[in-house]
Amino acid sequence: MPADTREALEHGVAQGQLICVAAARLLHGCVRVADEAGGWKRPWRFSSDQVRTMGSCLAWHPGLFRQMARCTAGITLEFDTDSTEIALEVLLDEEPSGTRAVLDPIREGADDPLDGFSATVDGRHLACVMPSTREAIVRFELDDPSQAPLPGLVMLPGFGDTHHVRVWLPALRGCAVRNVWGNGTYITEAPSRDQLLVIGDSIAQGFVTGDPALAWPSQLSERLGFDLVNQGLGGQVFQPGTLFGLASLVNPSVVVVALGENYRYEPCRNRPTARDIRTYLMEVTRLWPEVPTYVCTPLWHDEQAWPSHKMSCWERVPSMIEANVAVHDQMVPVDGMRLIDHDPSVLADGYEHPTAEGAAQVANRLAVIMQGAADRDETALRADALRMLENAPDCTLPLAEALRRGIGTTLYAQDGCVLLDIGNDQAFIWASDLDLGHAVASMLTDALTVGILEPALTDGLERSLDLHVREPFHTAVYRRKAHLRVAKTKDIRVLDESYADTVLEHYSHPQYVNPDLLLAALGRGDFLGAFESDELVGFIGEHPEGAIGLLEVFEGYQGKGWGRALEASKINQSLDRGQTPWLEVFAGNEASLALQRKLGLTVSSADEQLFLCKHE
Repeated sequence: MPADTREALEHGVAQGQLICVAAARLLHGCVRVADEAGGWKRPWRFSSDQVRTMGSCLAWHPGLFRQMARCTAGITLEFDTDSTEIALEVLLDEEPSGTRAVLDPIREGADDPLDGFSATVDGRHLACVMPSTREAIVRFELDDPSQAPLPGLVMLPGFGDTHHVRVWLPALRGCAVRNVWGNGTYITEAPSRDQLLVIGDSIAQGFVTGDPALAWPSQLSERLGFDLVNQGLGGQVFQPGTLFGLASLVNPSVVVVALGENYRYEPCRNRPTARDIRTYLMEVTRLWPEVPTYVCTPLWHDEQAWPSHKMSCWERVPSMIEANVAVHDQMVPVDGMRLIDHDPSVLADGYEHPTAEGAAQVANRLAVIMQGAADRDETALRADALRMLENAPDCTLPLAEALRRGIGTTLYAQDGCVLLDIGNDQAFIWASDLDLGHAVASMLTDALTVGILEPALTDGLERSLDLHVREPFHTAVYRRKAHLRVAKTKDIRVLDESYADTVLEHYSHPQYVNPDLLLAALGRGDFLGAFESDELVGFIGEHPEGAIGLLEVFEGYQGKGWGRALEASKINQSLDRGQTPWLEVFAGNEASLALQRKLGLTVSSADEQLFLCKHE
């Protein structure tokens, strides 16, 4: 630190112009703090026993692990202050040689450290900075320029708003800290929160997102409102014994284990690898038997960009992980292949390590699993979903009406996002938050047809769900209360299960009809038939989501008003049941659209909703 800068700060404190707080008081996310010469304090995210184990002959890369263990990934200083500017005294380590080996090809001669110090102030992220000297002062302006009463005007220190500040220490190198200075009247340490413990490799540590706050564990902890203990370690695998000494230093509310990717870089055999995975997960259970633990299989990577070692057992690792997770009650398996889009553009190095965007996908999708519907009552979920849809756009009617009728299973209903599994490999989704919508659908549905009720979701879900056929449709809704008139000469009756084969024989698209669901619909009286001289000449029913459809008038009886009579009768039946009658009409079906308008239905534009399908 330049002497004049330090002297200026000390002079400011002496004159009552600045306040000074020991940085160690503000630390979160470290398991211990070591004293160093000159009043410096070194935060560690590993216990001393863990460091010894990582540097032992049993480790894959002892020298590398000893260097990586010093990195301050996930460690923060968190506090409240009325200062408009704060300064942190730091003493930086050199970048580990193993880190440079990964980062240098990405930097390609650019002067981007891909790491440093960043801050989140009142939920607003400040850019990452890396000092140019080993001993330095890192400064952050806390006031939001967009909130200034006049352009360029800032509040006097101590007279502005209180700020909640979270300063992230570097993810890819270690550092020591000494003091935090502010130009206000107080700096108050933030209370500890529930802990999120993440155990992983370089992807969890924060390679190469460019900002320690943007690694996926950091983003996940922010989303959950937790303190983070990040034990991501570049090059790490399931190494038994590396958790020794940790249990007495942390008290996690949630554990995430994200290991396995590094097996693909070196020769490894099935039996020893399976033994290590089994032993390691048993150690996790022994230490935290009641703590919800989410165990991820490896993320998607671009195998063509960086092929796995020919002598690696990597392809068996996901199944090994899944098999060993299944025997632990508190563990939840997470399919890592679904945590990130299968798109090289979200990989910073082009083959494996996520960009900040890719890391956000991982964080958002893990949060969905943690906050999802697994332990919630279906009735409560459905009620929550309907409340969220009260002020949603009209295009969400298919989802709302299915929920009101008790159709399907509610997979997610939080934060302005609803996902409903209809059955028959079909789902509907609406989300006001696009990132959340992508995360929810990516993690919680395998449907081959997904009704998208927010068009802006389409591009992202097409990639993440691998559904590439788009079928735009109109919704036609009967919003009146009066029944439609049906000519007395038209004999319309309820059909029962005995007509199942007849419906399948005459319907134009029997490939879309599930025979079991058809029988259930017939049993509920959802199908009506048109009869002339006691001969069935047409029918109408409902799709699994509740839309009126499957209208067929047999050859020889078309053009005689049977289609109108069937649909009018079905609308009347829906009204008698207390339901809102509605239909789906595929774009371009002008004959059907004309009938809907003739019957008085309100028809939406076909660009407001669509189906994403696997096949045409």
